Amino acid sequence: MPYFDGAQGRVFYRHWPAATTPTAALIFLHGFGEHSGLYHRYAAELASHGVELWALDQPGHGLSEGERGNVGSCDAVVHNARVLTDLAAAHRPDVPLAIGGHSLGSLGAVFAALDRPGRYTSVVVSGAPLSPLPWLQAAVDSDDPFELDLDALSADPFYRDELANDPLAFTAADIGGELSRLFTPAWERLDRDLPASTIPLLAVHGRNDAVAPLDGVTAWQDRLPTLRVEVVADGAHDVLNEVAHAHVAAVIGRHIGDHVPSAVSS
Repeated sequence: MPYFDGAQGRVFYRHWPAATTPTAALIFLHGFGEHSGLYHRYAAELASHGVELWALDQPGHGLSEGERGNVGSCDAVVHNARVLTDLAAAHRPDVPLAIGGHSLGSLGAVFAALDRPGRYTSVVVSGAPLSPLPWLQAAVDSDDPFELDLDALSADPFYRDELANDPLAFTAADIGGELSRLFTPAWERLDRDLPASTIPLLAVHGRNDAVAPLDGVTAWQDRLPTLRVEVVADGAHDVLNEVAHAHVAAVIGRHIGDHVPSAVSS
């Protein structure tokens, strides 16, 4: 199975190649409780738009090493994204790269792009916590494990069944304090560095997202001219695996294709 040596142990990754030479490749970082295998539909749908997918299992998730649910630091997430980026670039040196992430993974995607100007043609985030989450401190103060409710994640029955029955997926872990320590400096960096970014950024977001509320993303529209927000009606948090998943993937595929240049610097 494919692994690389990550910032805090071995990291498992997947590559879904396109049937023909792709027009672009997307480096993808999943969110809390997930793993890369949950995005097989997303990979197939992107492939129909000429985009192949490279996705890793975050530390503490899926087949990667680490404490259950704990990705470590943002620096570790970004380091692993960079290694996966370099693997994809070595596989097809002439194919432009975009980077994306869902929920917690979206922060890693944005920071990876900020750290390597010119490496990625665009950024795609979904369910992105780009602003402080009002419920997080209450979760930290509680003695209960951090937990996400299926109704807050998706209405798609196929995906809900995966979450409920896949032994590698989970919706709860005793890491509320770790999440708070990760998110607080991340929001500080976003506030400091993101407004100066010039890379095209697509934020796909469910209108009914109760985990990372939509207004935390739309609040950035006046500060970030390169930001485009695509709102999915009736969508919850896991919008890439929502009922409208095919439509969402099509929007993302077109966005990536629209920002493919003739060459990408390294």
